[in-house]
Amino acid sequence: MSLTISRILLGLSLLALFTYTLLTGLDMPFRASMLPVLASSLALPLTLLAIYAEYKKGNEKKSQAEESSGDLAVSESEVSADAFRRVRYFFVWFACLIASAHLLGFLIGLPLMVLIYLLVNREPFKLSIFLSLMVLGILYWGFQKGLVLPLPRGVLTVMLFGG
Repeated sequence: MSLTISRILLGLSLLALFTYTLLTGLDMPFRASMLPVLASSLALPLTLLAIYAEYKKGNEKKSQAEESSGDLAVSESEVSADAFRRVRYFFVWFACLIASAHLLGFLIGLPLMVLIYLLVNREPFKLSIFLSLMVLGILYWGFQKGLVLPLPRGVLTVMLFGG
């Protein structure tokens, strides 16, 4: 199975999941339905856009491959070393994100990890601070105040500041 087909299948699976979430959320009481309806109504158009972009990209690659006479294919050995490095890099960042959320809480840990990630990837300092504050604002005003969803406090913050 080609990579384009697998990406389209993944997109269709996500489309089915978000549609199910939206329909289920609409049957819930108002306050309980806010998160699933909001999240799925934002995710559905993005998923449709991603499916369309992947389908269009797959067709463009086919037409370019038919026009090209050279062999531009990347061998499996060339991909595997870089792919494994990127997967390891992702899981290290994900583990650090989970650890910071557990130790510091969501309101401190997630914006902090966004800031560190952006600075490590050499984004401008002002942009990194701005995006981290946006994450903090979305977590606090969107989830904790808007959706009345209490975010877990971290183990260290409870030890230091009480809980």
